[in-house]
Amino acid sequence: MKQAQTRWYDKNPDLKYVFGLIKLLDKPIQDSIAQDILQILMTDYGINLDEEINTISKNYNYKCNRWSDKNIDLFTSFEIIKSFSSESQTSLAQKVKTSILLTYLLDNK
Repeated sequence: MKQAQTRWYDKNPDLKYVFGLIKLLDKPIQDSIAQDILQILMTDYGINLDEEINTISKNYNYKCNRWSDKNIDLFTSFEIIKSFSSESQTSLAQKVKTSILLTYLLDNK
């Protein structure tokens, strides 16, 4: 029997929960959340997206094996988050949970 491979975000329960939640959302909501995450990264963490995108695009997996590879904004944000400390990942996860809740509530009015 093949064992499941541990993903980098499995080490942080908050991040694992948020990424699992995003995976379950409909594509339009995923797209909106991906944009929100990128905005949070720029606004709250001072990330220079142009610089990060240039670096990440060199390593982009065009085979799109993972669910998040199919959305370039999710892929980019996940790659940026990967380099964060555990504390920053947890803080970001809380902000993304709020974004998901607000997006879902506004979308279902």
